[in-house]
Amino acid sequence: MKTFTAETRRRGDRLPVGPLCVSASLRRKSFTEMAVACFTFDNMGEAADVGAGRLSGPLPDGEEPSLAIGYPALFELLDRYGVRASFFVEGWNGQHHPAAVRAIVARGHELGMHGWTHEVWEALDADAEQALATRATDALAQAAGTSPVGFRAPGGRRTERTDAILSGLGYRYDASLGDAGMTPSRLPSGLAQVPFVWPGVDGFHYLRPTPAEPAAVREGWVAALRKAAARDGLFVTVCHAAITGIDPARVAALGAVIEAAQAAGVTIRTVGEVAAGLPA
Repeated sequence: MKTFTAETRRRGDRLPVGPLCVSASLRRKSFTEMAVACFTFDNMGEAADVGAGRLSGPLPDGEEPSLAIGYPALFELLDRYGVRASFFVEGWNGQHHPAAVRAIVARGHELGMHGWTHEVWEALDADAEQALATRATDALAQAAGTSPVGFRAPGGRRTERTDAILSGLGYRYDASLGDAGMTPSRLPSGLAQVPFVWPGVDGFHYLRPTPAEPAAVREGWVAALRKAAARDGLFVTVCHAAITGIDPARVAALGAVIEAAQAAGVTIRTVGEVAAGLPA
């Protein structure tokens, strides 16, 4: 996911809370004109801090908040509502937190790749991008016992080469920022692209100089969900164990959005399931 800089937060202060994550009607062959919601999660453990040079390696067991508090809270939330989600984690975790990576798949969720140590993906040169994508894919596959099926670019944006690299590594979809807002599509290689937009990201709201209240985020996301439901559109949230998962009020706000989706009859899918429903 994105590295939230001071500039990002300043931009966030100027942008409204909604509308978020609403696409034009999906109307794909396998979706029969129904609204779809995807609840997704980015990052794991210390990977981003290692990549940024703030840490040299993993913390002692039990000391990293997203792993000790955030992931258990999110898993419990998803179990409570019977929701399968998509998790995009850095390949570094396959080496340093293999049990945590394996738990995602063991619990029935979908595993995606999110770089090696949360590099700014769009800034990578060709050799680095290929090497890091391959290394991360292999590490996650070894840890989980199954290959990651999707990718979300750290920082949000892929390069012009990412499509071909992912296809060559056997990925089914890209879940980075889209080229046409929230409309799922096919990239030139044929790889599915299921996008997100920044207001659907928890950090967009909670990492501002004055963080938004969870109730305000809940209200904005529920309003966007209702718009998506009315238009048979796509609704996507992107949350982080280190931002939402460690805060009970934020977890409760996300739970209220899931509950609203279920109450409204919105179909909840993994990103991979949405990708599989796109016409070839």
